[in-house]
Amino acid sequence: MTTGENSYEKTHPLQAKFAVQVGLDDKIYLHAEISALSKLKKGQKPHRIFVERYKENGDPGLARPCKVCQAAIESHGIALVEWTK
Repeated sequence: MTTGENSYEKTHPLQAKFAVQVGLDDKIYLHAEISALSKLKKGQKPHRIFVERYKENGDPGLARPCKVCQAAIESHGIALVEWTK
């Protein structure tokens, strides 16, 4: 199991690769999904990803993966994608 979080200062080659792939070259800052995927050990095959976001008051917020993250998730063969709504 790995975890990740968004960064408005860091990027990663995986982030850049999938941003270019889906035509969103400006999405260079590291998203939580790609942060978590980049921490997988070689050969590790995840089957589920859960993306969660919480508002300042603690209520869950919409955390559906963006096009960049969805491309990364699909390339890793993850079948089950869940997120807070």
